[in-house]
Parts: sequence; C-alpha cells; structure tokens
Amino acid sequence: MMDCRLKLAPVFGMDVDARSALWRLEELAKEGPVAVAGRFMPDPEVGNRLAAMGVTEEVGEEDFFRYDKVVVPYAGIARQRKKAWENEGVPLVDLTSPQVKRAQVALALLRMDGGQPLVIGRHADAESRALAEGNPGCRILEDTTDTARLNFSPSFVAVCQTTLSPRKVSWLVQQLRHRYRDAKVNFLETLSPAMTARERALEPLMVQADRIVIVGEPGEASCEALAESALRKGRPSEIIAAPEFVKEPGNGRIVLTAGSFTLDVTIRKVADALLGRQ
Repeated sequence: MMDCRLKLAPVFGMDVDARSALWRLEELAKEGPVAVAGRFMPDPEVGNRLAAMGVTEEVGEEDFFRYDKVVVPYAGIARQRKKAWENEGVPLVDLTSPQVKRAQVALALLRMDGGQPLVIGRHADAESRALAEGNPGCRILEDTTDTARLNFSPSFVAVCQTTLSPRKVSWLVQQLRHRYRDAKVNFLETLSPAMTARERALEPLMVQADRIVIVGEPGEASCEALAESALRKGRPSEIIAAPEFVKEPGNGRIVLTAGSFTLDVTIRKVADALLGRQ
C-alpha cells in the first residue's frame, strides 16, 4: 500500500484579481453572446469552463459583429489596438489584469525619457506581446541570447511580464547591466505580488518533500516559474493540467501548488487522484 502524504502550499492558484475577472466574464455570458479577442486565460480547464457557458475564445476582429460583447483577455492587448477598436464602436469589455495594466503604463512612462524599450518576458506569451506591442522597437528578453542580440543603446528602459519567477527577472536584469555597463538601465519591476507569494510559500516546504506537483498547464509562465524554484532546490517537479494526467497515486511526501490560472476544482481533483481517491 502506497503511503502518500500531501501538503498544500499556503498560497497557490488564482489570486483575487483573476477570480474576479473570470466571475465577470461568466456573468457577461449569461446576458448574451460573448467573444474573447484571444485566449482568456492560459489554462485548458478555464477554456473548457468558458466553452460550456457559450463563451467563444480566440475570435478574430472580422467576427466581432456577431457578438454582444467582445472581451479583452486577462493578459491584455496593445493599448493602441484597444483604442482603435473602441473608436470603431466595438462593444469592448476590458478584463485585463490590473498588474498588466500597471506594467503597460509603467513602460509608457519610462519611454518618455527616451531609451530602448524592453520587456523581460517570454516570446510565446500573450502578456509579453501585449506589453511590447505599441512601443516602437521594443524587444522581449527571454534569455541571455536575446540580451546578446541587442544593439547598444545609451539607455534601456524595461518592465517585466507579471507571471515570471522573481529570481529569473532579477538575473536577466543583472545580465543586461553587466553586458552593457556603459548604458543606463532603468528597470521597473512589475511582477504580480501573487506570483512572488506563490514562490515564497513553496520554497520552505520543499526541504523535506520527495516530489513537487504543480497544477496548471505545462509551459504556462507561472507554472514554469514554480518548477524553476523546485529545480533550484534539487527537487523533482511535474506540471499536471488535469487529474487524467496523474499516471498513478502518489507515494511519499508530496507538496502541491498551482499556477496563476488554475481552477480550484482542478486542484481538488488532482489532489484526489494523487491520493488514490479516483
């Protein structure tokens, strides 16, 4: 008989802002046809939940006329694009994360003093693209290869994607300053406080853990950030999107956490699967 001892991190999953945005979208769906101009949140179970309510994601601009409301995804869009749609009379509902909005405003303000705009983030993530778009010449820095490819500028101005690992962001800023020592680097840290809290809550639990399970979509930024934290402590981790991906009940001391967009029901089901209750 397997002995599975499951410990939940004290901070995990969606924060208040994400829950509020999802609730607002679900309320809109009760009023009439709703489209999302992209993927609302990068989590498959969130997508399934919205589809069951009749919400259509990743709708192109040419089809906006078919819907009563068009929702801006939680990761946001370029502010110029949003303004253009509003001028065209698109019935927009902006559910952008408050932290993403803050980062967009911060980069715009930093640019007023001049300098090469940068976003420390991930090329494939909608949020980093939303931050970079609309800032002429803006580059996304995902790793030191991106840093090495930059042309020298007397000044760099930068913000970061909100769901990254705080340590990774700090390291990339240090690398940027080290490589371009003669340049001024004006960086404003725009990480979500919830992301920092998730990582800090996980770290002390890993000391005696045999295994770390992160509930969320593999490849999603916050899940990967938590996996990086486990790797720094030399602990094996895996990212599990849904209970059907639990191959067998767990064994030993397992610490369970979750990414920024994971539903509570998904977390409970994965926990039950690890404990052999399904």
